[in-house]
Amino acid sequence: MLRHRLIYLLLITGLFLPAFRAPAQESGPVLLADHCASPAEVELYNLITAFRKINNLPPIPFSKSLSYVARVHMMDITDNRPDFGGCNPHSWSDKGQWKPCCYARDEKRIICMTEKPKELTMYKAKAWEIVYEGGEPARAEDAFNLWKNISLTRDYLINGGKWTKPWKAIGIGIYGDYAAVWFGEGDDPEKIYTACGSDSAFTLPGDPEINRGQLTENPSAASPVFSIITGSLNTLEKANREVARLRGLGYPKARLIPAGNNYRISIADYPTETEAQRHLREIQAGFPGAWVLKPDAP
Repeated sequence: MLRHRLIYLLLITGLFLPAFRAPAQESGPVLLADHCASPAEVELYNLITAFRKINNLPPIPFSKSLSYVARVHMMDITDNRPDFGGCNPHSWSDKGQWKPCCYARDEKRIICMTEKPKELTMYKAKAWEIVYEGGEPARAEDAFNLWKNISLTRDYLINGGKWTKPWKAIGIGIYGDYAAVWFGEGDDPEKIYTACGSDSAFTLPGDPEINRGQLTENPSAASPVFSIITGSLNTLEKANREVARLRGLGYPKARLIPAGNNYRISIADYPTETEAQRHLREIQAGFPGAWVLKPDAP
């Protein structure tokens, strides 16, 4: 069994809660313009989006600015350890282009958190952070499972408790042993955010497909498609993780398709059966059980 080192997670209520650590492994970008979402960060976004959907809540737009702040902060925590000496993981060191603070002792600790995006990006609204650590390379699933089972952090995820005002942006950063999520009160001026290795931007408000929330269920009700299916899973969380994995492998069109109590995993869609069958052979080289789902299939 993995051994977890206990640390403390200070929420803005002032209450300390035990937290664990949770593969991030993407190096932080030198510039905001270069920033992209790692596979682990996309996975965590998908898990949060699915959890909100189960609770009848819309997806939160995936924010490039807040994700940049989240990753930079996790790098600062990992490399410079501002959480030591009686501080905690919401603290910032004096080793970067931001205002340092010891969150546990600083009288202006709330500003230290909520104004940090403004110091590093063009994001001007307030934002709030939750942090995870587990004593080993952080995993999206571990962080999510911890947060959803603690009432105070679950309130952030589903706008419960004092957080009933809808979030306008969400940022996710995973690096080393740490994961962080930032919840923003305003829209992100950076309107294009992509997964690393993909040219497809995440959907933002105003786009016609906003309800898909990075987990497209139907590409277009008016245009029947032939989908190449690589598998079927029995829970939404498992399906979300598989979609995130496939997108991280270079299949940006991967999506889930509800089928009764299960979720089929589509790796690609084509307008005709002939075209789908032609690509099927290539895909079967990596996914031997892949098959073509016709538009009128149950």
